[in-house]
Amino acid sequence: MVLKVAIVEDSRELAVTIKAHLEKHNIQVVAMSHNGKDALNMIQTYEFDLLLLDLILPHIDGITLLKDFIPNNHQYKIICLSAFGKDSVLSEALDSGADYFILKPINFDNFVSRIYQICNIDEHAMTQNKLEQLGFNMKHKGTRYILDALEILSIRSEQTRQMKVQLTIDLYPKIAEKNNVKNANVERSIRHAIEKAWESKLQQIMQKRGIVNRPTSGELLDFLMEDYHD
Repeated sequence: MVLKVAIVEDSRELAVTIKAHLEKHNIQVVAMSHNGKDALNMIQTYEFDLLLLDLILPHIDGITLLKDFIPNNHQYKIICLSAFGKDSVLSEALDSGADYFILKPINFDNFVSRIYQICNIDEHAMTQNKLEQLGFNMKHKGTRYILDALEILSIRSEQTRQMKVQLTIDLYPKIAEKNNVKNANVERSIRHAIEKAWESKLQQIMQKRGIVNRPTSGELLDFLMEDYHD
């Protein structure tokens, strides 16, 4: 499943930033608009699973769209965006049909995780799907260990994630303990999974990004975190 999102955001720059961030996580942005009038046409034209709706818009504001133009029986989720965090604004948006409210500036560290949560999507399953698209086989123990590593890394702060991954000191022992195996088994299994994925799809995908050599375990995790968790 690919999550489909429509963006209504007054700032074109922010809308483009949101779009780029979502697409890195394999979330499809089907349409964008920057004022309430265009938003109304967009909502009536496109199909999507989530609407990101700025409340301050030219022509028709977000609250009015919620109250007067978005049908009560809509099937998509709505997350409102606003630089104003007044309780009255929050309450009005939620009372008018919004499912969640995110304050600007957006904290992109947990933005996608919050979207998955609101849309009732299993983030672990989404990450698994991304690995399969890169050529990884979920039957391989190494692929499952990579999933464990990504789960560990994803809960860290942005500052910690930017530090070089200490595989033998940090990640391997945690993964080994979780799976009741030795550290060396984790290392060998991950290396084997990378080799098989490289022969399948990974080589072609990474070469398009200028990476010609098969990645080490650390380089792969850096690649995955940069593409899917930044």
